[in-house]
Amino acid sequence: MITQRKRVKWISVVALLALLAAACGDDDTAETQATAAPTTTAAPTTTAAPTTTAAEMTETTAAATTTTAAPTTTAAPAPAEPTDIRLRLSWIADPGFMGLYEAVEQGFFDDENINVTIEHGGPNVPNSTQVVAGGAADIGVTDPFSLALAMSEGADFVVFGVRMQSDPTGIGSLCDNPINSPADIAGKKIAGGTTDGFLIDALLTANGLEPGTYELIPAGWDMSPVVDGTVDGMLIWVNSHPLPLNAMGICNVSWTFSEMGLPAYQDLFFTTTEFMANNREAIVGFLRANIRGWEYAFNDPEHAIDLVMNTWGGVDLGLVLEDQFPIHEAQIPLMTSPLTDEKGLFWFDLDQIQNIQNGYVITATGLPSVPDAADVYDISILESAYEGCGSSLLDC
Repeated sequence: MITQRKRVKWISVVALLALLAAACGDDDTAETQATAAPTTTAAPTTTAAPTTTAAEMTETTAAATTTTAAPTTTAAPAPAEPTDIRLRLSWIADPGFMGLYEAVEQGFFDDENINVTIEHGGPNVPNSTQVVAGGAADIGVTDPFSLALAMSEGADFVVFGVRMQSDPTGIGSLCDNPINSPADIAGKKIAGGTTDGFLIDALLTANGLEPGTYELIPAGWDMSPVVDGTVDGMLIWVNSHPLPLNAMGICNVSWTFSEMGLPAYQDLFFTTTEFMANNREAIVGFLRANIRGWEYAFNDPEHAIDLVMNTWGGVDLGLVLEDQFPIHEAQIPLMTSPLTDEKGLFWFDLDQIQNIQNGYVITATGLPSVPDAADVYDISILESAYEGCGSSLLDC
């Protein structure tokens, strides 16, 4: 069988023989042939040889096409969907959460690929331990006493950060009817949240006094019941509640539980062990963003307080702008300690936690025992959040 390639070769040979024969003719013919030489230089048959390699060219082109199409197999994966985290706070919008608000405002949660939904607490509402245990929130903020009580009832929690190194909880009263010691509580009407009785009982028990020797009156967050005489004292945060009274020139006194014999950490950030196991990296990112927000707020408190008032509802809640700056100034020493100076905000000491667990938490709750600190407080989340950054995350 004569293939296309062989056929072309034969044609080429015949043409070549014809040219040689013509070259052997007379001079006139040679001269004419020389003049007509362009027919030999234009010989498309010999220069059109690519027709003999069409299959090869097709194979080469196909190979090139296959090679250039390869990047489709190495395309970058689509970005992961953000992790949704529902956060339940322990109180209304105020400077106690200004760092969190800055973390939202500055995009620090976005940096961690986290979508945070924030729900505030307040007086006469369920404690965040109940909300998280019931599945309506993923992360909560609470105190060590409420945490222990919830765990004694079957909740399975883990704490991964502590905002306040010293608990500002205390009792406020007026100068003309002062409560200066735990002994002064007996027989008094004390305003507070519906679940605050166990804290007062813990304070009394820690001082060798009979619990329940007072009347708990549910009240809101301001001290007006104390001012109008409805109650004798009120469970307060000493860095915030008395300030309006001070501004009005109303003489008042306040003492922290720590000063009266019941110290503790405050504002524990916690979640369930199940959520922690399934979302550890997201929780590390959440804590890292929150800490960065607090560092930003410390650097620019005016901006952070503006967020409290005008973005997160402080104005609607009736907060007074001028009061928020001293509240913030008063919370700085409560949030800092030699430990946070060395390692950064939100750190905690397991030995100190154990002392609180063994002494004050048991006293406050009346429980026969509580879990070991290392079984409830997971310090590894802080270690991961601060890894390679020293004691500051904002510029790390």
